Amino acid sequence: MYIAVIGITALALLLVYGYCLNFFLKKEYYSISIPGCGKNGTVKRTKVPGSSHMEQKPVRILLLADLHGASFGKENGRLLSHVRKTNPDLICIAGDMTVKDGRGAKIGLALCRELLTVCPVYYAVGNHEIQMPCYEEYCSELRKMGVSLLDNECREHFIYGRKLVVYGWNTPRYYFHKFWQRREPPLEELREQLGAPDEGAYRILLAHNPEYFRAYHAWGADLVFSGHVHGGIARLPFLGGVIDPALRLFPQYDAGMYQEGSTAMVVSRGLGTHHIRLRFFNIPEISVIDLQ
Repeated sequence: MYIAVIGITALALLLVYGYCLNFFLKKEYYSISIPGCGKNGTVKRTKVPGSSHMEQKPVRILLLADLHGASFGKENGRLLSHVRKTNPDLICIAGDMTVKDGRGAKIGLALCRELLTVCPVYYAVGNHEIQMPCYEEYCSELRKMGVSLLDNECREHFIYGRKLVVYGWNTPRYYFHKFWQRREPPLEELREQLGAPDEGAYRILLAHNPEYFRAYHAWGADLVFSGHVHGGIARLPFLGGVIDPALRLFPQYDAGMYQEGSTAMVVSRGLGTHHIRLRFFNIPEISVIDLQ
């Protein structure tokens, strides 16, 4: 009897803990060397004439993903406070700021409007945005307010004597599959949709689904920003994320930074949740990346 009571109480406390974690925020910091900037760097392609005295200043990028219409405080006041205190040079959004039925679209737009008062915002959509009935209207509003919405497009960004090019891949729906279904985007498809990577710049690719990291590396990305996996929903010591949106156990890319050759990838645990509104040992993440 007592064992049953203890077990039920422990389960109830665990569920409460998992639910309450939705309302916390944690900043994760990553440091990445731009080729030519590090001690051993030899590649000079990112250097831009002028402003040589500023070349060593890190470029600070904030990565946000998977808000799913969540709100941290009134009008996302707590989230915006964290963003402003971080003092980023640019903000990258790696998709799924809304829910596929359109819920959260107003929250996503309101947040982006405030983010633009901090610094430039680059946004590539995820699988939820592309399924929204109001998708075209949502994209139109983002562009009107000044967000650089990257629909298989790129934008140049010059900062501290360096040239960055930010690309956004609008991942087709058939690459968001379930269970045993697996597809790998051919290099030719990425080249057709994104074009050839700019050889004279440091190339940042916003791609919602991290599963295709090897393809992003083969295409020519220097740095990839992704989300989608929500940190694996629950996280276990030494094992990491437990399950991904494709319902596969222990996904290879769940959260944190990964390396494939010369390409780095940062995968955000995300900010919100969808379907399973629990986060076990998995605090919502604001990713802060310093390009040294």
